[in-house]
Amino acid sequence: MIDLQIAWMLLETLLPTEIAVPAANVVGALTGDAITTAVGVDPFSSLTSSLDVGFAQAEAISTEETDGGFWASVSDALVWTRDTVRDVMMPVGVVALGISLILACTLAWLLNLVALPGNWLAIALMALYAWLGPETGRWQLGLVSLAIAFLLGLVGELVEFLAGAMGASRAGASRRATLMAIVGSIIGAIVGGIVGLPIPVVGPVLAAILFGGLGATAGAMYAEWNDGKTWRDSWRIGQAAFWGRTTGTVGKMVAGLLVLVVCVIGVLF
Repeated sequence: MIDLQIAWMLLETLLPTEIAVPAANVVGALTGDAITTAVGVDPFSSLTSSLDVGFAQAEAISTEETDGGFWASVSDALVWTRDTVRDVMMPVGVVALGISLILACTLAWLLNLVALPGNWLAIALMALYAWLGPETGRWQLGLVSLAIAFLLGLVGELVEFLAGAMGASRAGASRRATLMAIVGSIIGAIVGGIVGLPIPVVGPVLAAILFGGLGATAGAMYAEWNDGKTWRDSWRIGQAAFWGRTTGTVGKMVAGLLVLVVCVIGVLF
């Protein structure tokens, strides 16, 4: 094939145009036939097909990089953050981190006494520890423990909701009375936690529950009395607020205590 091309170039250079053009056509035809016969495929069509395939693959790769670029960057950033925090925390010691988690969850559990979402705060701390903490070993907190704690948190919220539905609202309390019952329960729980009861260990907790119920009663009665209701009606609504608040708090505290137990077992055992 190369010899034919060289011959065509010589003919085009040496011969006149009238002779060179037919000769070039003949040589070109022979060259094309030789290539087609030797390869079995038109070389130009093969080259075009290869280029089309290459462009298609390049476009597919570019599309994949564009689609996954953002989430890949987010994933890399999260992994980098986790590794960096681990490098900072690990010198403190895995034991200290585990004990700190248990203490933090205990404080979060006590927040339920003042109508704050202590259970969910404890669950969030457990999730953070499971992500940043050790992946293997005795101090690892697995996903099973985290899932159980989440279900217990839902149970606590359900108990509190049902208790509230059977409390002041069901007794006919107005929205203002319901709001004042919540405010009164928070203030009462804080006062009860400070004053406490003469019972070792659990005295402040029991006092916070009791005073929280009394605060709910006082708030609901005050709101209903200001709305013009009689003391008897206000007292009836106040009683409903007391039992609704107390039952909801006890149920949520029990669920939170179980969350704390799951945390302790998951970390220490």
